[in-house]
Amino acid sequence: MTWKRVGIPKRKTVAKEQKKGNIQDEGWAWVVMLASCFGVAMSFAFANTFGIFYTSMTEELGFELTSVTLIGSIHTAISLGGAVLVVPVVERFGERQVLIVSGILQFIGCFTSAFLTSFPLLLLCMGIILGFGAVLSLVSCMMATEKYFDKKKTTALTLISLGASFSMIIFSPVTKLLLENYGFHGTMMIFSALMLNTVVCGAVVFPLNTKESKTGVETSHKTQIDISFIKRPSFIMYMITNVLFVAGYYVAIGFLPETGLSVGLGMDDISMVFSISGVLQILGRLTFGFLSYKLPSHITKLWIIFLFAVGLTLIIVPFSTKLYHFIVFGLLNGFFQGGSLIGFNLCLTNLLELKYYGRGLSLALSMQGVGGLIGTPIAAFLQKASGNRDIVYLFAFSIFILSGIILLPFSKPRKETRTEIEIAVSQNNFKVYTRRVEQSKNNEIVYERDMNLFEFNI
Repeated sequence: MTWKRVGIPKRKTVAKEQKKGNIQDEGWAWVVMLASCFGVAMSFAFANTFGIFYTSMTEELGFELTSVTLIGSIHTAISLGGAVLVVPVVERFGERQVLIVSGILQFIGCFTSAFLTSFPLLLLCMGIILGFGAVLSLVSCMMATEKYFDKKKTTALTLISLGASFSMIIFSPVTKLLLENYGFHGTMMIFSALMLNTVVCGAVVFPLNTKESKTGVETSHKTQIDISFIKRPSFIMYMITNVLFVAGYYVAIGFLPETGLSVGLGMDDISMVFSISGVLQILGRLTFGFLSYKLPSHITKLWIIFLFAVGLTLIIVPFSTKLYHFIVFGLLNGFFQGGSLIGFNLCLTNLLELKYYGRGLSLALSMQGVGGLIGTPIAAFLQKASGNRDIVYLFAFSIFILSGIILLPFSKPRKETRTEIEIAVSQNNFKVYTRRVEQSKNNEIVYERDMNLFEFNI
């Protein structure tokens, strides 16, 4: 018996018949998606506006910039790095309960901070409690959306990721306005009320008690046991890249307000630049998603290109003295930053098999937490030691370029092979159909074999 070689386009797939009574991809699933998008936006509300808070905290509370950046770094580290610990919690108690608890924790962190002037206590409330509430919300929203969608899962996950960009667009001017009118403590009290709305997001996420969901959780536990992929050189370099690019990402957010004020810009101008950057982040995410759809075997190369581009945009800031210079920076940096922020996720599909994706993604978020922890404190130390404001952007430029370089040797598309076996028993024979698929670049090569093992009479 010989193999029959059949060439088919890569995009053609056979759709599975959806079972009756399944609410996935239907009306209420989109309500959950919208609630999750709002939850993601609230999760990134502080991470995307800490630079504006830095200025207020140094002026009102008298803290040094190096101390204040530590609060933001710990918040970022926990809100990203805690994902690997939160996933088992969500699987144990469910997305709804965890999302409600996250809203309560974020409320407590903000409301308590409204009455504090002590740095250690603010570090506890804004850094740790708020950070832990943010990671609970982020993971719950992602897992809820993943569970409520099947055929449209990729679209739904892309849409909820836009919540991070909406957060920058909305909260940058809102935070600036609140700080000017109510000060730091009044702003934190108002933010506590906003964060409490996350509880409402959790209320709409009804649990799906289906056999498919339970089987998926059991399969996930079995898959997580196998972590042999972490020894691969490509995955090791991928993890280092995640540390580096996140370390550089928060430098611009943290230090751009101070830089703008030093050249005569107002907080209105700076918040406008952040909002423009948020709008372009949305466009960057959508563009990267479209390019990934068209070039699925070259996602890693696309991510490297976007990382290089982000690094190059940071060179603009040291030479910026006018508002339009900062606007140009916001446009370019926002676009490429948006693509890089979704690229790390999609890049995994080129580096790992599907069965390792969940564990690989949680480890990547943990490494991003490390990057968020060390990035801005190192930049603040370099600025203080050198006395040069511009060195922070050169530092961020260097690590963005380095993050792309170390991933270059592993940017080749990974060849995949999968085998499907179908056994059929008819009245007088026993037949086995075997289908082997070799995936390469933009095509799939399919080998088929049909065998009659034996015939019999009844």
